[in-house]
Amino acid sequence: MASQIEQEGSGWIGFAGIMLIIVGALNIVNGLWALDHKTTVPTLLYEDSLETWGWIILIWGIIVVLAGFLVFSRNQFGRWIGIIAASIAMIINMTWVFAFPIAALVEVFLAALVLYALVVYGGRDTSYPTYSDSSSTSA
Repeated sequence: MASQIEQEGSGWIGFAGIMLIIVGALNIVNGLWALDHKTTVPTLLYEDSLETWGWIILIWGIIVVLAGFLVFSRNQFGRWIGIIAASIAMIINMTWVFAFPIAALVEVFLAALVLYALVVYGGRDTSYPTYSDSSSTSA
């Protein structure tokens, strides 16, 4: 039987926070790679240089890593950034499903689990009393 201190869904929140940190770290690595190899790609569909995309992915990765750490503290800003990141990941990976079906579907599945964790169990931590919960009685 679970202890009284353990809150329902804390495992899901831990999973979501860890996944956001891992995905953000991988985005940071991808962004740094794109900045380092900005002139090595001869033809791209969207631009002649990877520098712009490198900066975008690098900044997004930093935001997602910070959101992962904020999720651990049940911060609502971190929760919403995580929800947005998981939603974007699901949409983007669905565009890759015809090229890399297994990898894309696995990533969609993991993003769906993160989305589930943050939507269902990502509410404010109510296990600790706040000042508004205590009633003031005068003797």
